[in-house]
Amino acid sequence: MYFEVVKCLTALCLACGGCASQPEDISPLDADGLIVLTIGTADTGGTMTPVGTAIAQVLSTDQLKFNISTSTGSFMNIQNLSSGEIDLGLVAGDSAYTAVYGTEDSAPTNEDLRAVAAVFSSTSNWMSPIRTGAFYVHDLKGMRIGAGPQGSASELATWAVINALRLDGDGTVLENCSLGAGADLILSGDLDAIHGFTGAPVSGLAQLPERVPSRLLRYTQEELDLILSQNDLYYPAVIPAGTYPGQSQDVDTFGVKCLLCVDVSMDEELVYSITQALWESADIMGELYPAMSVLSDRDFLCEDLPIPLHAGAQRFYEEVCPELVSK
Repeated sequence: MYFEVVKCLTALCLACGGCASQPEDISPLDADGLIVLTIGTADTGGTMTPVGTAIAQVLSTDQLKFNISTSTGSFMNIQNLSSGEIDLGLVAGDSAYTAVYGTEDSAPTNEDLRAVAAVFSSTSNWMSPIRTGAFYVHDLKGMRIGAGPQGSASELATWAVINALRLDGDGTVLENCSLGAGADLILSGDLDAIHGFTGAPVSGLAQLPERVPSRLLRYTQEELDLILSQNDLYYPAVIPAGTYPGQSQDVDTFGVKCLLCVDVSMDEELVYSITQALWESADIMGELYPAMSVLSDRDFLCEDLPIPLHAGAQRFYEEVCPELVSK
């Protein structure tokens, strides 16, 4: 069935001559008729790039190929979908919500952003060298914190935590940096902690304990309750023991769904076929990358999404799980 879906997807692309709103000088068809789509991800130290790579690997055929476009994260992918620079983009659920409904003055807006599926859960991951003495996130007050790239879901979540726990002041410094660069800044002594709001394990953080003794920081239950009460899109989550080197216990945290998004103008039949292919290959993608293991629960793809589904995705889910998309 999966290969039939891809054949249908390929035929649709050839018929429509394009797969998203594109600048006039850009076409997804090359001279040999090969269809090339671009997936927007994020920096290589996070989770979006391996997730995008897994999606590309599973959906690729001899006629359909994918490029991976790294970026600063969700906000940039939202903008690039709007301009047609990418065909699909990975976007954290909170960033997608602010874009569609215009709830943040400093965030980009894109009323035409639509979801195809949720593909992994972004969770709050804080790591700090043992030398700082920090055990809890609130211990970081007055320290130097890597907040993630500017305009990223990590930065948005970092500010949600800073505001809820009142960590600003007393010399607290937030620095925008990629997760990989943040790990290097910790090694050099220029940062005391780094926050990644993406799927666990975050590759940039997973490598840090192997380079300098480090620990995953915790929230108190009262702090988690406060953060969740102030941010409706976040939900309780757990980073299981053993996710990071030296992590012997589960760590309670919060998360949000990360979405595969397209522009509202993408062909409905094409999006239907992409959605069906994702649904039918969910177990395979979970084997390719641990953060996508949540897809073994098919409901995760379409349940409780923060923005509207694309019409093609909506139609597919109504056929296979109408009780979920009708909520």
